[in-house]
Amino acid sequence: MNLNKAVNRLQYRFSKDDKGEFRNFKPNSQDVEAINFIFTWMNNQKKDVINKHNLLAKLLVYQYTQNIRYYETTVLSDLNLAQKDLCKVLDYPLKNIYRSFYNDLHNNQLNQLNKNSDVNKIIDNKISEIRSGKLKVDDSILNGFGGLDGYIRHLENKKITKEEQINVVQSLVDHKKTFTFAYVTDKLNEMVTEAYNRFN
Repeated sequence: MNLNKAVNRLQYRFSKDDKGEFRNFKPNSQDVEAINFIFTWMNNQKKDVINKHNLLAKLLVYQYTQNIRYYETTVLSDLNLAQKDLCKVLDYPLKNIYRSFYNDLHNNQLNQLNKNSDVNKIIDNKISEIRSGKLKVDDSILNGFGGLDGYIRHLENKKITKEEQINVVQSLVDHKKTFTFAYVTDKLNEMVTEAYNRFN
């Protein structure tokens, strides 16, 4: 018995007769052999896929783990949510996934600029609240800085300077020039190839 014969056997047994009705039949040893062969083939196929694609299995299960944490899934039957998310990613064209990576890479650089701006606002607000008396600073802290003025100078020194902000902007410009989409794509291809060669 081989797969084609097993499938043909069952296809014949479950086909309709000349009148368009399903045949009534009593299963015999050939039918049992055919269905057992198909079940064995399916089980072997699952093992082969895992053995031949071990890296993919690791990544998929890792991502499933991340997704069940996100969805707080507790049983395997609820994995549909986790699986749907991953299937969306796997259906997505590779070039678009590369583009998302590229965009996030540049957005992270821009976010750094925004964080620097936020740091200065937070420090300015804190100094304003201290001077207005809304925010009290413990004497033990003030004594460590030689009093209130020393503590405020310490806070002012923690602010991001205009020069540092200009450097971040210039870094963003340089980053975009250096890390073009073609460059990032080549690097990702290189990383994927190296990982594949190392672990395969």
